[in-house]
Amino acid sequence: MLCEFERLIYPSSPDPSSYMVAMYRPCEKIRDMAGNTLDRVKAVGYCLPTASDLRFDIQGQWSRSAKHGLQFEVDRYEEVLVPTKEGVIAYLSSGQIKGIGPKMAERIYDAFGLKALDVLDKEPQRLLEIKGISESKLKTIQESYLVNRGARDVVAFLAPHGVSPRLAVKLYQEYKEQTMDIVKNHPYRLCELAGIGFKTADAIGGSMGIDPLSTERVDQALLYTLSDAEGCGHLCMEKRAFISACEKLLDTPKLTFMMIANRAARLVENGQLVTFGPNVYRTKAAHAEQKLANRIKQLLRIPVSGCLKLDAELDNAERRFGVNFAPEQRTAVKMALTQSLSIITGGPGTGKTMIQRAILDIYKRQHPDHKICCCAPTGRAARRMEQSTGHPANTVHKTLNLLANEDGDYGQPEPIDADLILVDEVSMLDIYLANYLLQSVSLGSQLVLIGDADQLPSVGPGAVLSEMIASEQVPVARLDKVFRQEEGSRIAANAKLIRDGYKTLEWGDDFSLVESPTIQESADKIVELYMREVEKHGLDNVALLTPYRKKTATGADSLNARLRDLVNPPDPEKREAHCGKRVFRVGDKVMQTKNSEEVNNGDVGYITRISYGEDTTVQVDFGGLTVNYSTESLSKLDWGYASTVHKSQGSEYQSVLINLQKAHYIMLNRPLIYTAITRGKSKVTLVGERRALYTAISKTETEKRGTCLAQRLQQNS
Repeated sequence: MLCEFERLIYPSSPDPSSYMVAMYRPCEKIRDMAGNTLDRVKAVGYCLPTASDLRFDIQGQWSRSAKHGLQFEVDRYEEVLVPTKEGVIAYLSSGQIKGIGPKMAERIYDAFGLKALDVLDKEPQRLLEIKGISESKLKTIQESYLVNRGARDVVAFLAPHGVSPRLAVKLYQEYKEQTMDIVKNHPYRLCELAGIGFKTADAIGGSMGIDPLSTERVDQALLYTLSDAEGCGHLCMEKRAFISACEKLLDTPKLTFMMIANRAARLVENGQLVTFGPNVYRTKAAHAEQKLANRIKQLLRIPVSGCLKLDAELDNAERRFGVNFAPEQRTAVKMALTQSLSIITGGPGTGKTMIQRAILDIYKRQHPDHKICCCAPTGRAARRMEQSTGHPANTVHKTLNLLANEDGDYGQPEPIDADLILVDEVSMLDIYLANYLLQSVSLGSQLVLIGDADQLPSVGPGAVLSEMIASEQVPVARLDKVFRQEEGSRIAANAKLIRDGYKTLEWGDDFSLVESPTIQESADKIVELYMREVEKHGLDNVALLTPYRKKTATGADSLNARLRDLVNPPDPEKREAHCGKRVFRVGDKVMQTKNSEEVNNGDVGYITRISYGEDTTVQVDFGGLTVNYSTESLSKLDWGYASTVHKSQGSEYQSVLINLQKAHYIMLNRPLIYTAITRGKSKVTLVGERRALYTAISKTETEKRGTCLAQRLQQNS
């Protein structure tokens, strides 16, 4: 039927990802199922058109229910565009294409005339000829236009399956005109795109009538099982456990264990899966682990000249720094300055920072012309490294010039032009970043890896630091003695006690527990304590850590929403920008949630400016680095007042608040509580239940990560 949009009934504002109900005025004679003429039509569906001044040819079918009455269920629609200047400008400025307002629509028409839509379809790069359209704006226009033209059918088809319009557009960009054919006839290929899981593809496949016993379905389930395990930190799975997990995922009685195992063998034959001993990997993961193992062995075989007369050098360093190095600290410095590859590991208060200073000081004295590189996985850790050592430090990503795309995948790294490379917080390196790093180290350089092997492992797959240590192939210096200081002495002492499994801790002003039996009560107390600590120490020096991001009142999401309005309340003078249900405003503390070209996942900054115009731009200051965000890229930001323990790795704060409840049982373990309390420099306050603390201390990591790096390092060594 030919009609015009009148009003939106549901939701309150247009949202292509939501089920929509809208009222339309027919532009031709329309009759209902009983033959009655209609002057209004209530339409339902996904991605309904809501632009004024346009006509739409809507296709679908009538339905009637006792509750909602007569409705037209929309399957698809087409804009009916009048081929005139007014018609083209009306379409372009209808609000359906983000980034194009009335003035910009006129400029586009003036440049291309009636061929404007052909340019959008076939030569969108030509829009850069128009004043006011930048590369970033063109990207916004293209994505929005795809939703409303070529990708619209894909968006509408996938929305009921929970696939967001943005992801549907990415599918269209990947597969172009083949997209609908793939979606309907080969839906399991959708798993190739990050963000669409097997269950979503399987639901689409089922609705398309694909045989549940098809090899395509089983093969994709096998690959997804391993991909899902990687999301939990595992590079590989034991073969029988792998087949059993896939069998459970498929949930198809006629598919036996042996049938699935036979398909897995086929995937090994064609190179999509790789086995190592009793374990099976995705090819990408297996190659990364083997490549890293080979590189470590290669680095270990290369002799280095190192530094000389180290006992005398250490004596001189003691006088310069005004300290006395313990025997284990002297051993660590000597090892680092004489080996091609070495590891220094220890908890808080064991002198890792002083050792770094000594290594750099002695090396620069003996090799004044050599180049030194210091880096860490996060921006905050790199800044802390620079402040504590006095030597410039960058993130690992910036050191390697690794540029991330929208999915967080990287291009090729650049070689590191340095003779001595110090890397801090190595426990945060997953298998892929560690592989990039070591491949970039020149043979003959000296690489010193520093970290705490008892912290939580990396967010990404693998357990690089602990596996290298467990292999016993890499020189390791273990720092175990805590050098007590006036400030934070109980934190370091209790970290050691917790690491060793002791529940009898030292309590005092710098390490305390605020008992709170319920989650809601804990949330209220945490907010009160946070505001008090911020007033005392400043916003940058206080962290609020919780095991969960969502789910409860003490989850990071809920706490962030409460704290933001207390720390940075609404003000008519403060500009705001919307991203879904969230509203960012000038002055907000924010955290990056995805790696990008300029900032890394976990970096914290402040919104310093919001500019309105045809596009809203949000400016964020990440400690001297200014980054601009469009409204679309705001999805990469979250508020930064509270965070999960994982997100806090690599950071230190004067005061740390930690929530622990028995309701968090699934997340409670020793590495988590150890990592959380070691973020504190001067003060740690636990809020919650004492028994939850004891549960965390008692429970070591529930399962060892699936990785064979240690075994690979031990092969032929």
